[in-house]
Amino acid sequence: MMKYTVIRDTREHRDKGWTFAGSTRCVGTETTKLDTGDYSLKGMEELFCIERKGSVSEFARNVTENRFEKELKRLESFKYPFIILEFEMSDIIDYPKNSGIPYNKRNQLRFRGPFILKRLIELQMQYKTKILICGSRGREVASSIFKRVVEIESK
Repeated sequence: MMKYTVIRDTREHRDKGWTFAGSTRCVGTETTKLDTGDYSLKGMEELFCIERKGSVSEFARNVTENRFEKELKRLESFKYPFIILEFEMSDIIDYPKNSGIPYNKRNQLRFRGPFILKRLIELQMQYKTKILICGSRGREVASSIFKRVVEIESK
């Protein structure tokens, strides 16, 4: 069984995201600048990455930005590209409800949940990046992805 080290991008906010402690499979987490994504595995930085979206509001902003589209194009060069959404499908559909956006500011929004859902489906169809809606279990899903990538790549 090959052990792996998780790489966490330096731009991932300290109070957000994940760290992985040492275990039977994982050596631990190192913080290093990644060109694309928020997480990768040491030695597989050109092969695999995970981009983490911590809130529906962050994702809602992203789906309308050219910068996000450019990131998805960069992800196309990876063998194993993932985006992990740490919120529920209901948060997308019901947006801006439960988004943290003050009620008196919601009428200024340019779009609502159905548009975000439309963009999510379009992105899933246009790009090979796997977009996983994980709710509060994003870290657990990422850990499972790390193990699968290491298993496949060590064969």
